Amino acid sequence: MLDARSPVATIVLDHSECAVVFARHRVDYCCHGQRPLVEVCREQGLDVLGILDELQAAIARRGPAPELDPRTLTTADLIASVIAQHHAYLHRTLPTLRVLAHKVARRHSERVPALVRVATIFEALADTLIDHLASEEEVLFPAVVEQRPADVRALLLGMREEHEDVGRMLVALRMAAADYVVPDWACTSYRTLMSELAALEADTLRHVHVENHVLLPRFVPPPSSP
Repeated sequence: MLDARSPVATIVLDHSECAVVFARHRVDYCCHGQRPLVEVCREQGLDVLGILDELQAAIARRGPAPELDPRTLTTADLIASVIAQHHAYLHRTLPTLRVLAHKVARRHSERVPALVRVATIFEALADTLIDHLASEEEVLFPAVVEQRPADVRALLLGMREEHEDVGRMLVALRMAAADYVVPDWACTSYRTLMSELAALEADTLRHVHVENHVLLPRFVPPPSSP
């Protein structure tokens, strides 16, 4: 059974399928994942028992082959996994979505003015993510693999700050896109854009979660409890 006193990040590390439930309720399990579930529910006005029921249902629906626990990987293998899974996805997806966001805004902004803001926020998010990927691949990850402790701590703390910026952009994007719900009249491009933006949000949150709560604690101990 899940414990409502557990940090939300730990719940996702133990049960990756719970990430979808937290995303649906806008629970930040990445940048502020050390907060206990009961505290998060209280702050956001969520029914903790109802959330626990949803989480348990998600766990019960899990297939016979759960995702590999990233905590079991060596640091080098963890980094290789992040690059192969999350970085490759972003490198492949961002250019296409950038074009699609502006296309949908041009075609439908008269009916849905917020689509202009969606395209603008996504443009800023894409630029930020591209710079972030380059920084990790060219500077941070080599320092970690080569075990340069003088560099690693500062670089990892900088990574965490960049993640917080990305998190704020994702929140703003979801709000501008009305939770990625499309009107009945939406064309295929509009529907595709919203579906792909939702998928990008989910993948980026998993990406940030692994780096913040698996990679970073190996080099930067969490603050001591008072």
